[in-house]
Parts: sequence; structure tokens; C-alpha cells
Amino acid sequence: LEQTGLADQSVAVLRALDKLEKIGRDKVAAEMATTASATEQQVDSVLRLTEISGSNDQILTRLNELLADNETGQQGVQTLHDLWQGVQAAGVPAERIQLDVAIARGLDYYTGTVYETTLQDLPTIGSVCSGGRYDNLAELYTSQQLPGVGASLGLDRLLAAMDELGMIEPVATPAEVFIPYFDKSRLHDYLKLAAQIRTAGFGVEVYPEPKKLGAQLKYADRQGHRVALIAGENEFQSGTCQVKRLEDGSSEEVSMDSAAKEIIATLEGMLLQ
Repeated sequence: LEQTGLADQSVAVLRALDKLEKIGRDKVAAEMATTASATEQQVDSVLRLTEISGSNDQILTRLNELLADNETGQQGVQTLHDLWQGVQAAGVPAERIQLDVAIARGLDYYTGTVYETTLQDLPTIGSVCSGGRYDNLAELYTSQQLPGVGASLGLDRLLAAMDELGMIEPVATPAEVFIPYFDKSRLHDYLKLAAQIRTAGFGVEVYPEPKKLGAQLKYADRQGHRVALIAGENEFQSGTCQVKRLEDGSSEEVSMDSAAKEIIATLEGMLLQ
């Protein structure tokens, strides 16, 4: 951008470039002309840079040629070269890394290399982990000058990709444990029991209203819960509950204090089958 005289319009230019994959070259060029007041020659120069392709070594060589007369550009090429050499020395397979000079995510606050991660088995879903270097961002919160490199995970895209690749069991809930609510006077006891099981590391759903037990268990089965923790007035008084395997309907009475251990054993047994 320095070389083409657009350094003072970097935010507008980079925001336009960030849309390259979505809207295409012509619309990006039009946006750069409008928002950054870029001339046709400036736009063409920037876009030709983003279209450099080939092996990583070929891209670095071409960048070196194009930016031979610009100190900032040379520093950027050297950074990419060092990073490329470093990831290879660290044992990252060469085919896993692709230099792409068209990536322009958030460069108005990033201060160095930026990166995006795509899935080898489903590249069309887009970036699932993106970030970069931002040496000045910490100064918003501290007087210290702290270097920073970070990334954000696209959990929604990862889950969508896992679903499309058949990596997620088709259930309507991620909670393994279901607690029926059929004793109206014991709502807080059910909630306490759920909290105890969650503390042990399990997802728990408590049915939202008191209904007949049979109807609630049918709901739990449809949702894909693995285990039901059943307790009524008598069980609460005696400090016990039923751990019911929804897969085959078998159950075992245990003390509420040991319910979490019994659930662990039950789930492990189901996974081994």
C-alpha cells in the first residue's frame, strides 16, 4: 500500500480486500475506488499482488521482486520467510501451510502475520480458526508494551462441519443425563441434584414441568439422553435415586451421594458395548 500510495487508506482498502472471496475481483475494485478513492492503476496494482500463486517458495520469491524497493514490504517478506522456515523446522508438514497474500483480515489493528485455518476434508466451509499478531492491542489495558498473537475459534462452523462429515451422533441434545420432574413440591431438590451431577462433569436436562413419569421418559428417549436419574418423594426421604439406562430400560437404585459415580460407570459400560 505504501508503494502504491494507499497507505493512508489502508483500512478502507483492506476491508474491501477482505471481501475478495465473497464478492469477486470486480466488486472489490469498485469498492476500493469508492471508499479509498483509489485510481484504476492503484486498484490493479493491489489486486495483482493478491493474485500471486504457486508454491510457498515461489510466492516469497515473487513478493521479494515486487517489493524490492520498499523497506516495509521487505520486512514483511522476511517475516513470512522466517515463519515458513520455522514451521517446517518444527515438523509441520509442508502441505499443511499455504502462503496467501490475499488474506486481509483485520489488518487495521494486526501488526504482523495473519492466518486462517481451513479443514482439509471440508475446505468450502471457510475459516474455522483465524487470528494474527497484534503487538499494540494490550496497550488499551496496560501501560506495558506486550506482544500478542491470538486466534478465535469458529465453534459454529466446526460443529456444522462435524455434522456434515458425520462426526456427531444424531441426537437432539448434548446432555447425557435426564432428570424427570414429577414431584411438584420437590423442584429445588431436582435442581440441586442436577447441580451435583453437573459438578461431576455431565450435561443435565431437568424436565421443565411436572408430568407423568412415563411421558417424560419417552421425551428423554426421543431427545437422545443416555441416562435418567429418577427420584420421587420416597427416594428424596431415603436419600436414594434410580439410575435408569434409557437404551435398554434397566435401572439400579443408588444413594444420591454416589449417583455421579454410578452414572460414570453406566456410561462407560454403554460405550464399551
